[in-house]
Amino acid sequence: MEDKVIQAAIVEVMNAIYETNFLGFSYGFRPRRSAHDALDALATGIRRKKVNWVRDADIRGFFDAISRRWMQEFIKHRIGDPRILRLIQKWLAAGVLENGKWVRSKSGTPQGATISPLLGNIYLHYALDQWAHQWWQRHARGDVVIVRSGDAARRAVSTGGGWPGS
Repeated sequence: MEDKVIQAAIVEVMNAIYETNFLGFSYGFRPRRSAHDALDALATGIRRKKVNWVRDADIRGFFDAISRRWMQEFIKHRIGDPRILRLIQKWLAAGVLENGKWVRSKSGTPQGATISPLLGNIYLHYALDQWAHQWWQRHARGDVVIVRSGDAARRAVSTGGGWPGS
């Protein structure tokens, strides 16, 4: 119980820090932003723009596959307190209980942990959101609307084509 209380307190502090950096198209697991808000943003983008195509992506096992090394590097960009960094490192390395036995996990965030959704947003902010934002400013030949929600990695709508891999 104490661990969840400490995680909740750290989440409050880190949310205050990261909310100023998170991009507007990020809706997943953020204060005052819901999956319904993400769907509204997507519907608005589709209604107001000339849509040529829609791309929907889902990252399976996202929370299990997060690179802890990269997560720690991403967090160090904004958090300088070594005590907070050490706590997060311990939470990431906590492992899981399987059939009553502790098993060390080599990647991912702790399942069911209070801090995991925030850590997922931080990871996606650096690994996906900033890349997508910079890419579309440099390469898109039309309007692009990106909506990232907690239940899907990214939903993208474009009027100009040119999305990588298309």
